[in-house]
Amino acid sequence: MNSLTLHVIWALTVKTVCSNMVPLKVVNELPNNGYNNLNGLDPKPESLLQLRMSPGNFSGPDHLKSLLGRCFKHRDPKYEYILCPYQNITQEDIQAYYEPYKGVLGVWLDWIIDDNKFVAWNMVEGSPCGKGKHRSTKVVLHCGASSELKSVTEPEKCRYLAEFETPEVCGENAMVVYPRLDQSLQLQWNEALTDKRNGDLTEKGYVKELEHIFTLAGLQLPFSVKTSLMEKAKEESFGSSKNCNIKLEEANMRIIELEEEVRMKEEVIMELQEGKEL
Repeated sequence: MNSLTLHVIWALTVKTVCSNMVPLKVVNELPNNGYNNLNGLDPKPESLLQLRMSPGNFSGPDHLKSLLGRCFKHRDPKYEYILCPYQNITQEDIQAYYEPYKGVLGVWLDWIIDDNKFVAWNMVEGSPCGKGKHRSTKVVLHCGASSELKSVTEPEKCRYLAEFETPEVCGENAMVVYPRLDQSLQLQWNEALTDKRNGDLTEKGYVKELEHIFTLAGLQLPFSVKTSLMEKAKEESFGSSKNCNIKLEEANMRIIELEEEVRMKEEVIMELQEGKEL
């Protein structure tokens, strides 16, 4: 195989790879130690998925840190799901024999808090799901005898609901928010509650004040920050796609050049053959 043929193969390969690339920014990978906890083996390189954004920092009750670095698997008749607390949740089609789907259903962002209790993990910016949309998952925590991912459903298209049981959330005060705030934030909460009872603060205003307190505590991200993170992920994805488009254009130009070079060499060979026949 001569060098010209190799150049043609190289250019065609770049063109094929770029045309099939998913415009995702590689930010992080699924934690190896979590997969090790599943079966005691290192994951195969191809089983590692790419994430659009880095998982948020740990927050919430300190006793939940025992879940860090662990992953939990659940299978239904069609899919296998893997939840890595404070990291991400993934889905893999176990029925398909040809090119089974495998993707990210969400990356850990912050807490969903309701009625002074930590209720669920908010996981966002998963794999693409239609034009301009990405998968997201609400992971609801329940008391259970062992830590286990019980189920994953899709109540709305691209919006998933996971049910996770663990003894870490058992107990009357295990998931209460107020005691886990520092004294200054507790004081702000007391003042907001007093203003609400006195009629100086509406229910909507009270909820907004609590959201502000949770933000200061690092339990939730402000809406503006969430929007900024998602926009940044989209811009980075577009940048990756743009870089690939440049490479694709360069590959196309190189193919044209090589095809012209091949044509010229074929004409020379034909002329030489005709000369020999004469």
